[in-house]
Amino acid sequence: MLRGISSFATGNRSKWFVIALWVVVGFALFPLQPKLEEVTTNENEAFLPESAEATEVNQLIDDRFADGREIDAVIVYNNPDRLSRADKLRISTDALVIAGLEGDSPHDPSAGCINPELTGVLSVIDPFRGPVCGGVEVGPKAGPAPGTQPDSSSAAGTPEPAVATELAEGRPPVVSENGTTALLVIRTNSDETDAIQDNVAALREIIPAADRPEGELRAYVSGVVGIVSDSIDVFESIDVTLLLVTVSLVLFLLLAIYRSPVIAFVPLFVVAIAYGITAAVVYGLVEAGVFEVNGQTTSLLIVLMFGAGTDYCLLIVSRYREELRRIEDTHEAMARATERTAPAILSAGGTVVVAMLVLALADFRATQTMGPVLALGVAITLLAGLTLLPALLSTLGRRAFWPSIPAHGSTQSAPLGIWRRVGHFVHDRPVFALSISLLILFAGSLGNLKERGTIDFGEGFRDPPESVLGQQLIEENLSGGQTATTSILAARPVAEQVSVAVGGIDGVVGVAPFGVSADGELSRIELTLAFDPFSAEAGDLIPVIRETAREAAGGEAALVGGLTAENFDTGETLRSDAKLIIPLILILIFAILCLLLRAIVAPLYLVATVVLSYAFALGATTLIFTELLNQPDTDPGLPTFAFIFLVALGVDYNIFLISRIKEEAAYQETKEAVITGLERTGGVITSAGLILAGTFLALAALPLETLLQIGLTISFGLLIDTFLIRTVVVPAIAFQLGERNWWPSKVSREAAAPPETTR
Repeated sequence: MLRGISSFATGNRSKWFVIALWVVVGFALFPLQPKLEEVTTNENEAFLPESAEATEVNQLIDDRFADGREIDAVIVYNNPDRLSRADKLRISTDALVIAGLEGDSPHDPSAGCINPELTGVLSVIDPFRGPVCGGVEVGPKAGPAPGTQPDSSSAAGTPEPAVATELAEGRPPVVSENGTTALLVIRTNSDETDAIQDNVAALREIIPAADRPEGELRAYVSGVVGIVSDSIDVFESIDVTLLLVTVSLVLFLLLAIYRSPVIAFVPLFVVAIAYGITAAVVYGLVEAGVFEVNGQTTSLLIVLMFGAGTDYCLLIVSRYREELRRIEDTHEAMARATERTAPAILSAGGTVVVAMLVLALADFRATQTMGPVLALGVAITLLAGLTLLPALLSTLGRRAFWPSIPAHGSTQSAPLGIWRRVGHFVHDRPVFALSISLLILFAGSLGNLKERGTIDFGEGFRDPPESVLGQQLIEENLSGGQTATTSILAARPVAEQVSVAVGGIDGVVGVAPFGVSADGELSRIELTLAFDPFSAEAGDLIPVIRETAREAAGGEAALVGGLTAENFDTGETLRSDAKLIIPLILILIFAILCLLLRAIVAPLYLVATVVLSYAFALGATTLIFTELLNQPDTDPGLPTFAFIFLVALGVDYNIFLISRIKEEAAYQETKEAVITGLERTGGVITSAGLILAGTFLALAALPLETLLQIGLTISFGLLIDTFLIRTVVVPAIAFQLGERNWWPSKVSREAAAPPETTR
């Protein structure tokens, strides 16, 4: 079948059909690629499994409470020199404008909010006068602020709001003791992405700018609404930046490696066509409601397709250049190159596809949907690499390698004879080479013994957006948890005792009732924590709160949800998923290697070596981040994602090497086969490793610390695979095992070796 595919893709007439089909489909679908960014979802709650307690709380609030789930915007007003009389009046005026009320007209705080520029507003709460619409108390009780006095300097004797002393029951202060900071809360029940962004844009038009000169009143839109909006803004521009950086980097590396502009552009063109088609298909599936994807998935799709796709193309290009020296007809040379490299490429790509598909078994739905999306991208890349690339190269012929055109009958220059020397060195000193390599790998792996915390929302940005700056002010001057409260749903008869019990937990600074379900069976309680709701300290409180609430409920319902609980459940789900995903991926990759090599021994150490390189990469980068870059915290999904990519992609290089070694073993003893295989694949694998590592390193250009850490960890591991595992460790083990590499099968050697240029 592979011969038939390669012959069709390189045929004198059929190649034009192949090129036309890919180009027409690719250019027709490419305009849909930018739309993929618009339909991404980046809130954890959208991807939590149905079994998560936070998910159950969200569903109960949506189904059984009149207003559904509230999504708060918290406007943080700050003046480092203390809030002046004019500042306080501005805050109260802003509250009325946000509510859609005239400042000099009497109004009923229990009436609804009527600002047509804002969607889904339930209530607006002035930090000094309480609710101006909606009637829900989160700060001072409704009515005039105590201690106000007429101010003759203000228009029409408008009273100056004074800091309220009588706060709503069970809620922490919304005005700081030092008088520098006050919180204006807007409760909404609109969770549509467009509505959230529109609301934030409208609020930022009303309030003072966050970048006003020092000494003037500044305001920051924070809370869940601000956080979601700022996250969306970051991810909306992230794919374009990443695509430009990745393509530029790959182009530079290809030009540096091959010094041929055509060969540099052709693989990029092939992968770009495949990416455009993949992005359009994924966009269609999201629009059809098949699944949701987040910004991390779309970023990794770009990196994986351009990195791995270019690698697969390079293997064909390298073999095509060899065949052109032996075969005069360019179409025949291309067909042979494709046929001989296709098994290794399909096996390498197959390991990646299988590893990605295993992710579909995850409970965390962001991981669950990431798997099929990345598998689809790799599969389309493989198809393009085995059809479109051969069709283009057979059309271009030898001119594709200009100015270094491989002439028929010429001998291949050996600028990379270093690989033969490396092979002889490892063969002559296998125990020494293996011992030193393993010592390095084990030493780096010790970094995994160092514990790392969970990176919170504020730490996740290199350039903190407005919502993060607002959160930092809340932490400095008030209670960090006021950005997003934690919700408890308790059976109504036990609600009071649950409130008392959780109120006694160290780290809980506020407990307040927040309504009863429409059926009268559940009471909702809101907890304010002392910590940033995204922080590890807040997350650590969730299991304590849950246990305390259940004990106080005495067997009645008591469920804990909210933003902090969602983040906690996300981490627990990711850890649980890893216990299933990691061993299953190893088993499947081992099975693929056994089928490819028809052996058991070689697959065992090939898998073991990439697992060891993963342990080294994760441990060494942990030390780099914690000790050198002062980043002690990380994303809980990093170890799993790094494992998936490093093992699946690292095995690719082992496949490229070992498949060539086995091919050479048909003509010579294992020693010479290993050296020849290393020599013949050294250049292309090194090039592929540099390109793939470079594409993942492109993630460092993005403004998110999580993607930086993922990119650096995977890049580091790929370089270790390229220069240590494939160059020293695998050859050293292969030398030691000799013919036992292929057990239980045996290699049947042919009587004569093929011409030198074909090996």
